[in-house]
Formats: sequence, structure tokens, C-alpha cells
Amino acid sequence: MPDHPILSITDVAAPEAYPAITAAALSGEWSALTERLKRTAADYRRAPSLHTLLQLEGTLHAILRAPRDTLDTWAETEPDNPWPRLAQGMADTYAGIDARGEETADQLTDAQWEQVVTSLNRARAPLTRALELGAQPGPALAALGQAATILGVSEEEHQQLLAQLAEADPNWLPAWSTALARSEARWGGSLAHMGEVVRLAERAITAPELHQLLTAEYWWWRANRAATIDGDLVTARGHLRAGQEDCPPGRMRAALLVLEAQILASLDAPALEIAEGWQAAVDAAPDDSTHQFDLGLAWVNAGDIERATAVLSRLAERPGPEGLEAANWLGRCLARGRRGFPQDRAAAERWFRFAAEKGPDGKLNLAELQLEDDPHSEQALALCRTAITEGNGFGALPLARALLTQGEQAEAKALLSDVPVDFTACKYALARGLDEGWFGTPDPRAALEVSNTVLPQVFDPYLSVLHMTLLSAQGNWDAARDHGHWLLEVTAEGQLDLPDPLPDEVRRLLSEIPKPGLGGLLKRTFSKDRLRMEVESPDLWAI
Repeated sequence: MPDHPILSITDVAAPEAYPAITAAALSGEWSALTERLKRTAADYRRAPSLHTLLQLEGTLHAILRAPRDTLDTWAETEPDNPWPRLAQGMADTYAGIDARGEETADQLTDAQWEQVVTSLNRARAPLTRALELGAQPGPALAALGQAATILGVSEEEHQQLLAQLAEADPNWLPAWSTALARSEARWGGSLAHMGEVVRLAERAITAPELHQLLTAEYWWWRANRAATIDGDLVTARGHLRAGQEDCPPGRMRAALLVLEAQILASLDAPALEIAEGWQAAVDAAPDDSTHQFDLGLAWVNAGDIERATAVLSRLAERPGPEGLEAANWLGRCLARGRRGFPQDRAAAERWFRFAAEKGPDGKLNLAELQLEDDPHSEQALALCRTAITEGNGFGALPLARALLTQGEQAEAKALLSDVPVDFTACKYALARGLDEGWFGTPDPRAALEVSNTVLPQVFDPYLSVLHMTLLSAQGNWDAARDHGHWLLEVTAEGQLDLPDPLPDEVRRLLSEIPKPGLGGLLKRTFSKDRLRMEVESPDLWAI
């Protein structure tokens, strides 16, 4: 047992730590997992701190990367071991949270809400059993608290959860964080409830660092509400400054500084001040790549391309989606000489090749660059096909364009038809092509079927404006007028984004619709006129 690799891991933040622990779970090395959990729990109890807490929490989260049936096998193999029960309950809790997503209960369908409730209720039995068998109480109480926050609890139940936490595991910060969130007004609490949580935690928590973090989180919640609900950005910034006073470096301090940088942008502060705000946020948690792309963009907006390039280049070389996004973004800016970057196609190609090794977006960007030099490049078209296979349907656009130039109209039409509706630019190209005869005889009715099918599922601004013209082609002038007015109304209300120049285009189209009355009736009845768009999507054939 002493020789097992996961027992020598001293920091779960190390790159190799999570994969090693997850691998041990996948291969059923229950004894090693149990021993590591026992040791990290003992370290946390002996010297509670953010570091020792994260070692136990991180170990649990690494185990939770294994499938649920793996955890079930562990629990069945060792029925009196509290740790697999704890893992089962946490897995069910996170499944319920994932099922809810970012929506509130009233925004979910009955079926979606039922899935949330089922997962969270299923978590209760293994979590309760884990507590009975002697698991570290904090993680179980945190999971039970998360379920209570989502499903709703009475004031009495809320107080019981707080009392249980204060007695059983007073230093488990995630459980206090959940209680703080549950006490916020948007969850049915109040400012007084939040203050009560902080005061109770101050009496219960024995590690000053952990109470400082909770206090900082309290101020973050107050700032968040002041900014997003009350619209009082000045007060929000004051709350953030109060939270930063005693907050140690790390993710909580970074969260305070991130919100302050966002508020600075909303206040139209100078670009340099905003960039410096983002720099402070990233410096507070340099190992967290979440907001490094924001920092790079901030330096771009401040006109410091050298610093922006340094930030984004470091990010691009890191593993993960943020790194890929940075690599592709840098390549696009360098390829076109956009956003203040010098045009450097060779550097752009290097970034695209780097990104192409890791995902489909890089392949598409590299293909677009190659197609600019040779519109019939087989190597570029092969990259497009691979990108489609890997899940990025936008590869169908340049591929369909190449097929059309080769006279293979049926193949181009089939390619655009087969792409999932989420890739709306492809569906816009399909509808345009059907309407204008790119695939043979013009067929505006078939084009209308495309827009009628796609738009109820996914909004696309150009396809939605094209829909007006397709309705007019079928003589549905009233429906075209209603759709145009609806587009302008929901855009004005901020429900949908209709980018320029589309609002003016919708107004122009509305002005061409025959007016009510005898003249309009005659025009609508006997004229073969129809609406036509005069603007084009910049993404029609672009990647």
C-alpha cells in the first residue's frame, strides 16, 4: 500500500494528480482510494486550512470523474465503507445540478425538472448512509445543502442544516458557501439571513483563512446583487473593495477582481484601467486560465498588442478549451491583420496547425487559409471533412462552396442538409441556395420549409430576415409583415440580437410590403413581386 502512486500525491492541483486518482477508480483500486481519502481527511481535521480542504475535496472530485456504475461497483464490493457511498451521493447531486443547468425551476420543462428532482432525491440515501458510516461530514453536508438550495427548504430546515454543519464539520467551507447562497434573496433569503450565516460561521470556523474567504464571498454576493439586480454599480464596487480587504490570494480574490473589472467596463472606464483590473484578477489566481482570454482582449482594447500577444500566446500553449480558443483567435487576427495585429500569414498558419492537432476549429481555420491560396485544395477540403466528422458542422460551408464550383449541386445540397440545425449558417446557405437556384431550379417553397424547421429550434438573424422574403414569395404578405414587426420588437426588448445592418434591412422590407386597401390587395393578388434581401451574411461561406 505505501508504494501506490496516488498516496504520494501532495497537491491535487498538480497536472498528473487528477488523472492518476481517476485511473485508480477506473481500475477498481479501492484500497488505495480509501487510504488516500482517510489520510487527506485526517490531515484536514488535524490542521484545517484551504490547502488541506482542497486535497480531500480534489480527491473526491477526481474519483467522481469515473462513471456512476464504477462507484456502484465500489459500494457493492465494500458495503461498510463510507467513501463510495459519499461518492455516489455527490455524483447524484452533481447530476441534478447539471440537469438544471443555468435555468431556474420555472424555466425548465416538467420533464427536465423531474430529472433534477429525481437525481437530487436519489442522492439523499447514500449521503445519509455515508454520514452513518463515518465519512468526513463536510462533503456530505455540502451536497445535502446544494440539494436543499435547489429544491427549497423551510426556515426550520435551513437552521437545522446550519446547526449540523457548525457541530459536525465547522471548517468545511463549501458547505458554508452553499448556505450563504441559499440565504441570498434570489433563493428566498435576505441580507439578514446572509449576515446570520457569516456570524455563525465566525463562531464555528477555527481556521481564520477559511472565515476570511467566506466573508469575501459574502461581499461578492452583495456586489453581484447590487450590480445585476439593483443596477447600482458604484455600490457594487464598494462591496467588492470591502471583500478584498482581508481576502487571501486565490480564486475567491480573483472572483472579486473579475467582477470589479466587469463593472469598470460597464462604467465605460478607460481601456487601460479595465486592462489593469483584469491583470489584477489574473494575478490573484495565475494557475486559473478561466479569465486569461478576457485579459488578452482587454490589452487588445487598450492598444497594447505586445502584452496581448504575450498573454494569449501563453494561454494558447496550455491544455484545455481556453488554450484552443486563444490559439484560433490569435491565428484569425494575424491572418487578416485585425484588431490591431499585424498581418502575418505565416504566424497565423503556425497557430492554426497547432490548434488543428487538438480540435476541429483549428482544422477549419487552417483549411480557410489554404483555400484562399487554392480554392480547390484537396488538402484543405480533407481538413473540412475531418472537422465535420469531429463535430464541427461549419466545415460543410467551404466544402459545399467547392462542390458548387465543380458543378456537383446535388452533393452540395445533401451536405448542407445533413448538418445539424445548430450550425445555422449552413442552414442559411441551404435556404439561400434553394431560393436562388444554386442546386438547380429555384425552389422558394423548399427554402421556406428549411426556415420553418430551423427557426423554432435555433435563432439565426440572417435566416430569420430571409424568412420574411420567403413568406412573401408564397404570397404570405401578412405573415411576412408580422414576422418583421416581431423581429424589431424582440430586438428592441433585448430578447434577441439582430446585428447591424439587419434592423434597417427589416425596416426596408416592411416598407415594400403592399399596404392594406384595394391597391395593396390588387398588388398582392396579381403581382409576381416578392421581397428580396439586399444585405448578405458575412458568414455565408466563411468558417
